[in-house]
This record gives sequence, C-alpha cells and structure tokens, in this order.
Amino acid sequence: MKLTGLQIFKYLPGGKKEAEANCKKCGFPTCMAFAMKLAKGEASIDSCEYTSEELKAFFEEASQVQQQEIIFGPSERQVKIGNETVMFRHDKKFVNPTCLSISLKSSDANFDSMLKKIKNYSVERVGENFTIDAVVLFDTDETFVQKAEKVSVSGIPLILVSDNFDNLNKALELVKDSKPLVYLKTNEIDLISSIQKKFNVAVVISGNSLEELVNNSSAALDKKIEKIVLNINTISRTDLIQNLTYIRRSAIEDKFKPLGFPVITFISDLEGSITDPIEQGIWGSVLICKYSNLLVVDDFNEAVMYAFLTLRQNIFTDPEKPLQIEPKVYPIGDTDENSPVIVTTNFALTYFTVAGEIESSNISSYLIVTPSDGMSVLTAWSADKFNAEIIAKAFKEYGVADLVKHRKLIIPGYVSGLKGEIEEEIPEWEVIVGSNEAVDIVDFLKDYQHKHQNIKA
Repeated sequence: MKLTGLQIFKYLPGGKKEAEANCKKCGFPTCMAFAMKLAKGEASIDSCEYTSEELKAFFEEASQVQQQEIIFGPSERQVKIGNETVMFRHDKKFVNPTCLSISLKSSDANFDSMLKKIKNYSVERVGENFTIDAVVLFDTDETFVQKAEKVSVSGIPLILVSDNFDNLNKALELVKDSKPLVYLKTNEIDLISSIQKKFNVAVVISGNSLEELVNNSSAALDKKIEKIVLNINTISRTDLIQNLTYIRRSAIEDKFKPLGFPVITFISDLEGSITDPIEQGIWGSVLICKYSNLLVVDDFNEAVMYAFLTLRQNIFTDPEKPLQIEPKVYPIGDTDENSPVIVTTNFALTYFTVAGEIESSNISSYLIVTPSDGMSVLTAWSADKFNAEIIAKAFKEYGVADLVKHRKLIIPGYVSGLKGEIEEEIPEWEVIVGSNEAVDIVDFLKDYQHKHQNIKA
C-alpha cells in the first residue's frame, strides 16, 4: 500500500517537531510539502538529510511493487501481464488482462495453416476488437528455429518453449528484436540467467510444487534475474485454485518477492487429459478468474476463445468507470424519414446489444442514445439518469424531429412507466413501449413494421 503524505510527514523533522523542521534543504518550503511530493513519487527520499532509517525502511517496504509487470512481444504489439495490486476486482480494479495464447508444436503438419488462422482471428465485442494475444511455440523437431522466425515475422507476440538451450539461443538470434518470452524447460538457473542477460528478454521460472517454485525463483533473484514469469509444471485440479491463490496472495498481501511475478498456466499441465472443448472452456475460465496472468490453450476453438474474451472483458473492465459511448443519434442501417426511432442509454453493452438486434431485424432504425453516465437502462432510471426530461432534452438537442416525418418513439419495456411523463415533455410524440429484453427486439420491430407499413425495412 502506498504511503500518504501525512503518514510520511509523521516521520520527518516537521512531524516530530525537531529543530531541523522545515529547513528547506530538500528544496521544498516545508516538511509537509516534501512529504506530499514524496507520496506522489515526485521527490526522492534521499533529498532529506535528516531522514531516519526507520522512515527509509518503512518507505522501502511500502514502495515495493506487489506484482511485477512483465512486457514481451514486438514494440507495435506488446503484451503486458502482472502489475496487479488487489486480490478482488471490487477492491479497486485488475490492471492487465489475462494474456490468451495458443500453443503450436514446431512439428505440427498443419503449422502454417494454424498460424494463419490464429493471425486472422479477430472479433468485436462492445466496441473493442480482440485478437489472439500470443503464440506459444514448443520445440518438438529440427524446424523449431525456422518456425520461431515465421511466428516472429507474422507480428504475433511469441513465447518460446524448449528443453534445449542451444536451440533457444539459435532461435533468439533470429527473433530477439520481437522480444519473446522464453521458457527453458530444464530450469537451469545459470543458463536462464545467460539468456536474459544476452537477449534482455523475460524468462519463465518453474517448479513442480510451490516450495520448489519459491526456491527456484529465489535462486533466480540471487542471479539478478528480474524479468520473471512463474509456472507450476504439473498441477492437480484439486490444488489449482489453492496454489494460484497462494501465489497471488503472497504477492499482493505479503509482498513476498519470490512470488511477486505474473503466472503462466498451461491447460495441458493440469493432471488428466482435457480434450473436450467445453471442458477446456470451463478450466480456462477458472484460470482467467483465479489467477492466471497468461493462459495457454492447446486447441484453437473459436467459440471457446470468444467465451474467454467475453469473460476477460467483463472481469478487467474498471468497475469505477463503466464502458460508455458518446450520446447522440446512431443511424442503424439505411435510415430515412420513415425509420423507427428507439431510445436507450449510453452504457456500451446496452448500446451494442440493442444495435446488434436492430441490425438482425433488417429494419433500419434511428437509435437515440442519451447521456446516462454509462449506466444500463434500469440502473440509470433508478438513479434518475434516464427520465422524461433527459430524453426530451436529447430529442431537441439532436434534432430528432427533423430526421423523421412520423412522431412515434419506442422506449425500453422495463421503463414503461415513463410513457406518460415523456408525452408530457414532448406532447407531439406518441410513446410506444418496446420489449423488455434485447433478444425480443427483432420480433418487436417486425410486428411494429407490420402495424406501420410506412416504416422502411
């Protein structure tokens, strides 16, 4: 936990009312001013020549990074993992989303087609575009070095896995500029140290148990290896959550340096073969939630990957800053003066869900998005952020009356109680209560079109 200015001040001459108080030798007018700058990281503790050893130790402990941030991949597509500061999202927020990667073997007969499939995979959800974050290349035949170069050229962040030190060195000579993450499976600390020092890349330190992992990580720190990603080689399903939680808690709450690094988890490391896509999806979801910073999946199933991306997006959204879009008129389809007019809030998930259903209906419509601080319809209505006055004001500001010749406004079914109030605010408009759920919008619009034949499809 970072220290506040007041906590620091209590240890300075000014806080202790000593003769050296407010001497200005640090470059600031008062000890309090120095303490405030120190708390913000805008000053050095060494600037005060009267700083006690007690404060230095206290400050060093409080300033210690809980979980190191590790960056790998080419400069134009870097992957950041770690840097987490809380155990639970509701305490603050999670920082760097779990890296979702696909494993490939260098001996795979379909290597080129799989790499192309991974490279071309892209989906959009709630206004964000997602791709596969990284490729994990396993050294399984003599083409490992060549395949490493292929992945590097593709621009996809690369993770190299091999038990052959010479092969890793040869591969790194070719792909060092793309800054891959490197995993020497033999876990020989001296060799790992030489790799990091020579190529300045992040490396994986592993162990068959928590105790062994701590010992190996400590040995790596003694060798001045700083860019570390942790891995437990083989992990039982029953111990999965317990072990990963222990690692995260040791970093976040205890600031235990040997475990203060992000964790890479291979689904293939779980005891027992997992071949069913649904089961892989279940265990992958567990690992995203608790507490894998980098997840490696063996089989590339697009449906499962989309589920991972959806879950990850929800978990790593800042709870204090809801996703929201710009309040304005959004024409959906080939709109004209006969198109339906629908109103909703500016919560991004609401907008993209409603817009998607309107597109599916093939009935071109105007979607009016009101300012609601990124809240969903019911939440905004409860907070008085989606009411008749706000809707009426939006209609006038956006010039909605000039867009269509009819005067029919569709509101969400869950706020049907606003019908009378809206008609009082804008009496020239007839308010029509729409469906409660977005999934029913298609049927609602088709029925609406049938009743109002002048509405354009």
